Amino acid sequence: MTTTDPISSRADARTDSIVDRAACGDPVAVVDRAHQVADEFLFPAAQDTDRADLLPSTNLRALADAGLFGIAGPVEAGGLALPPLPARRVFAAVGGACGATFFVWAQHHGCVRLIARADDPGLRDEFLDDMCAGRVVAGQAFAHLRRPGAPPIHARRVDGGWRVNGFAPWMTSWGIADLFLIAAETDDHEVVWCSIRTPGGDVSPDTIPDGVIPGGLPLPVFAPTGTITVRLDDWFVPDESVVLTEDADRWRTIDRLTVAVGQPAMLGVAARATDLLAAAARGDDDPAVDTAVRLRDEIDARWSDDDALMGRILDPPTAHTDAWDELAHESADHRARCLDVARRSTTALLAAVGGGGMSLTHPAQRLARETEFYVIQGQSADGRAATLRAT
Repeated sequence: MTTTDPISSRADARTDSIVDRAACGDPVAVVDRAHQVADEFLFPAAQDTDRADLLPSTNLRALADAGLFGIAGPVEAGGLALPPLPARRVFAAVGGACGATFFVWAQHHGCVRLIARADDPGLRDEFLDDMCAGRVVAGQAFAHLRRPGAPPIHARRVDGGWRVNGFAPWMTSWGIADLFLIAAETDDHEVVWCSIRTPGGDVSPDTIPDGVIPGGLPLPVFAPTGTITVRLDDWFVPDESVVLTEDADRWRTIDRLTVAVGQPAMLGVAARATDLLAAAARGDDDPAVDTAVRLRDEIDARWSDDDALMGRILDPPTAHTDAWDELAHESADHRARCLDVARRSTTALLAAVGGGGMSLTHPAQRLARETEFYVIQGQSADGRAATLRAT
């Protein structure tokens, strides 16, 4: 893949040492390894990454070398099949180190789950092992499925495949990923997961299928993630490029709970900010010391809530009842509380370090910008309402 890569000289020595420190399959060891690669490689380079034109390939290689591309993959494909609770700790560790790297890497795991469920076993055989190893990087566009009203992307059955039309307002990893999955919806309320292959991140015009029209999306944060818009104009998707079809109503019901609980990277950002806050204290009597302790206690409380809610989400009510709605609302309130502690943690860090924290070379302003992004990332109707109530 083609990237601006200011930190390639640091990659190999650090990741070689990291991956040798822990056995690959144990959840505790995996979380520990995530913190090691985050602390020793991703965070020290994060300011360079934030200002890069495109995410350095070394960042993703560091995660792949540490065995962290397969956390959602099945063991038979070389994945770790990591349970959700430790997986959320891994997400927090990476997200608290470098948000841009996290945002690209996080998209990949949803694609791993989809490819593992592919209707065509040939797709699983072709991609799954390489995806779990990080040799193939994947991205996806699906957030539009959460929008009310007519489907933003519509799929119509034709001979040999599908004709797809519509607009995806978010797709990440353009110019980085080797494979993209784009969700479209049919008149029969099915989600059709369509694939585009871009080996090595090659998105030159002669490699992109007819009818797939990328557009720019300037962002104040995560700019090097290759996040774009995509317009689909009578795009023909042959049957062999369709990964999976599934019931749209069922997808939305499950998604409502999983997205409501929020992105654990928020707590990772909060933890990173409080670590830096404590380090910025000017002596034991500096208010930064007590503030860091208080915020850390609150972060621990949010993790306890997160574990409890995830336990209930993994064993949800058997039908979409009042209990289901109550769980979605509780999860969204938890998301709002996580946002709040992340925002207060980054604000405290900025206050402690002063004007220097606004320099693009300082992590304080970057962490604050990343926190604001999580206000809208994965925002559902439940999450929107909960955030507005809490503000």
